[in-house]
Amino acid sequence: MGTAVSVCRNVLDVALKEEGELSAALAAQYGPQLLLRVDAAPIREGPAVYPNPFRLTDEIILEGVEGLAAYGPFMARFNLARRAESGQKIAFPWPNTDRASMPHVFMRAKIEGTGRYVLLQICASVSDQKLHRVLAALQDCKEAVQYAANFNKFLSETAHDHGGFDTPCVKICAPVGCRVLDSKIPQLTNRDSHILVFDYPATEVTKFMLDGTEEFHELSQAFFHHVAYSTSGNAMLFDLKGADPGSGDILLVDPCILRGEGEQAVKDHVKETAFEVLHRNCGQLCRAFDPHRRSAKVRRVCGVPSCGLQAR
Repeated sequence: MGTAVSVCRNVLDVALKEEGELSAALAAQYGPQLLLRVDAAPIREGPAVYPNPFRLTDEIILEGVEGLAAYGPFMARFNLARRAESGQKIAFPWPNTDRASMPHVFMRAKIEGTGRYVLLQICASVSDQKLHRVLAALQDCKEAVQYAANFNKFLSETAHDHGGFDTPCVKICAPVGCRVLDSKIPQLTNRDSHILVFDYPATEVTKFMLDGTEEFHELSQAFFHHVAYSTSGNAMLFDLKGADPGSGDILLVDPCILRGEGEQAVKDHVKETAFEVLHRNCGQLCRAFDPHRRSAKVRRVCGVPSCGLQAR
């Protein structure tokens, strides 16, 4: 059997244009393609979490595994990493970490016997589909949930101080780490490999922040700034993408975190340059918690030159 992407293309060649029809055709033709067991589910429900329906030891049977062109923004980080590795010019020094650089693919699949879809995140190379890489992604998501909870609390308290009004919020799409128990698509993943599964409710993906070329989006920009500010520059969000449902809220998938310590510590100058490129301008939300940002070249308390709290 070819890869799931190849299968999708073959089906598309016979003119099944609608995504629902495509998944139905794949499921009918090939039946169950993946059997998974949830081996890691560290993120609990909370106000900053878009929850996952699966729990530890749950078994998941998936069919109709397919790649969507709309999922391109999910993989943009790895395309940029490839360009950086080949010597092409990137707007800032690329972080030399597995999470920033190791290629992944994102696909969707239907839970057998239902009309419900899940999002799969899989290392592009089967040999790289190891448990420790899944756990690293889960850790980034878990930390991002805490940062989002703090940021949402700040927004709520700010609204209360100004007479009360509905505030937007940031939510993190909670993944679970799964072991592959059986696979009919070994070119994509195989028995005893590890992958991530998300309950992602959208088919479109918005790239909020990655290389500084994105359209300004105030909530994601303020969240990015707030994390750097609140951690004194020790942690910086990287690659924010997901769903913008139009309600003012945003749902983020697979946020990467650049840290200043640990085995894959990112050098200060890399974080500083990335901050300057990704966050050229503050919006009103930024000014609410960091009113003294004045220059991209002045050293501030948070440790990132372009982040603002002036030393007092």
